Formats: sequence, C-alpha cells, structure tokens
Amino acid sequence: MKSYLFALLYFFTLILFIHPVFSQVSDKDINKERKNKSLKILVISDLNDSYGSTTYSKEVLDVVGSISTLKPDLILCGGDMVAGQKRTLTREAIQAMWKGFDQAILQPIKASGVPFGFTMGNHDASPSFVLDREVSASFWLNHKADVNLTFIESSHFPYYYSYLKNNVFIISWDASSSQIPEQVKSWMKEQLDSPLAKEARFKIVLGHLPLYALVESKNKPGEVLEHADETLQFLKENEVDLYLSGHQHVYYPAQKESVILYHSGCLGGGPRALLGHNTDPYKAYGFIEIPKKIRNKNAVKLSAIRADDKLEVKLQDLPTQVSGFNGSVHRIDLAK
Repeated sequence: MKSYLFALLYFFTLILFIHPVFSQVSDKDINKERKNKSLKILVISDLNDSYGSTTYSKEVLDVVGSISTLKPDLILCGGDMVAGQKRTLTREAIQAMWKGFDQAILQPIKASGVPFGFTMGNHDASPSFVLDREVSASFWLNHKADVNLTFIESSHFPYYYSYLKNNVFIISWDASSSQIPEQVKSWMKEQLDSPLAKEARFKIVLGHLPLYALVESKNKPGEVLEHADETLQFLKENEVDLYLSGHQHVYYPAQKESVILYHSGCLGGGPRALLGHNTDPYKAYGFIEIPKKIRNKNAVKLSAIRADDKLEVKLQDLPTQVSGFNGSVHRIDLAK
C-alpha cells in the first residue's frame, strides 16, 4: 500500500513539474524582466485564410521566416491564428488547423527564442463555438512552454493571462467576442493593481476586437467591444497605456484620451480599407518600440510595414480620424 501511495505521489509530482500546463517561472526570471531595457515588439495579426485552412499565405511565412533579421525582443499576435468559427468543421479538422499553425508558425518562433504573446480571436475560439474553444484550449495547454513568456499569472491561459518583458506589463484578455466577461475585468483589475504592474514603466492590453469600428464591413455591433467608451474608461482608470487589437484587418495608430490604440493590419486573407479612405487595402505587420526611458508616450514609436513591398506606412498617408457607428478615433499625432 505504501509503495502504491509513493508511486502515486511521484506521478502527480512529475506532472506538476513537467507538464506545460503547470509550468511556472521563477522569481529569478521575474526579477530579470523587471529591469528597464528597450523593447522592440513585432506585431502580427489575423494570420488565417479561408475556413478550415491548414496552410498559410506567403506573407505570413515570410514574416515568420524573417524573425532573425527583424530582431524583435517580443512577438505579439492580435488573434485569428487559425480559420475556425464554422459549424461544419469537425474536431479533426480543427485539430488539423492547429497542427498546421504549430508547424508553420509556433515552432519556428520557438526555435528563434523570441517570446510569443497572443490573444484568442473569434476564428480561434469564439465563445459561441464550444468545440473551437475546447480544441484551442487543449492545443495551448500542451504548448504553453513553447511561448517562452515570463508569466505573472496564467491560471486562465490561454484565454487571459499576464506576463512581463523588460519591465513592460502585458495582459492578454479574452476579446474573441464583443463582450468582456465581468470576471475577466475583475481579474484584470487585480493584475493591474499588483506591485509588478504599478512598478512597470508601460502597460499593454492585447485583445482581438477593437473598441471602435474602422472598416465598412465591421462597422456594426458585434464587431467591436460593447460599451466602447466605458471600456476605454476602464483602461484609463487602470492606467493602461496601449490597447493592441486585430480583427478589422487594417493598420491605424490612434489615441483616444490617454490610451494609445494600435490597430493591427492582417497578414492572412482579407485586408481592408479604412472607413472614408479610398485606398487599396494591403497586408501589413508592425512594430511597437519602447525606449529604455519613457518620459512621455510620444517616445513610443508605432509603425507598420506593408507586406508586399516592405515599405513603412507613412503616417501622413493615413486619415486624420476615422469615424464609425460607435465613435471616432484620431490619428495618434493628432489625438485630442
């Protein structure tokens, strides 16, 4: 009996320390990340193509293959890593999509050694698609160690969790639909009230849906976060500096009151044009560059690179403001 109990204890101890679901970072790792250093973030988003796709476009593969040249300190993905959210997709089909993501994107990023933070998109894990959420959770819990993040709190991974990089405090929250559950906001407030967050020099929240509409096809309820102004107030009250989102498939660096709104372009299918801006849509990836010392938010550089010609998007070529059904946002250099 004693030998049986010892074997059982050994088994659960082994799971606790080896299985990626239970992997924890050490105080030494956290203290290392509390040091102020410049931080170069590579921003990618909306990588998927048509429903059920297990492969990725040339633009996605090119950016992933250029990590060693781009030299980011951190990669953040605004969601839609696979092409789910379709009722006819079977468990096997969804698993095949995540396998394709693992082979084409996650494992090359892991091999680069660059930490990878992400948020779940509606095509990854829409709350109304139970099977999508089940399969995606299973995938990420078995690949938690591959993201190489210095987690602060990850008991709700992959849906919402916090991490630290170069004394920048980052939260990925579950904005895969227009509604942010109250328990997520309560958890987030606790995180942002923590000493680590208070002492951080910059705070970022990463979520798939943006606050305000930017493109014609998404200019309606359900395609942005509900109660955008209230959510903005929530971010302000909790001293969040930047909200990074995807979903609209268009790059637009904005600021509303004290919060920077970085809207990511897409690398997968379906780039879009900004509302009221008659230019050809383009695929893009981007950068957020945070200097070692931040005297004000103007010191943080935001940029995007067109995937077709590798040229930086010029700020003056973007409209001064974009107005959708639920509000307006101003270009960051003209924010009021």
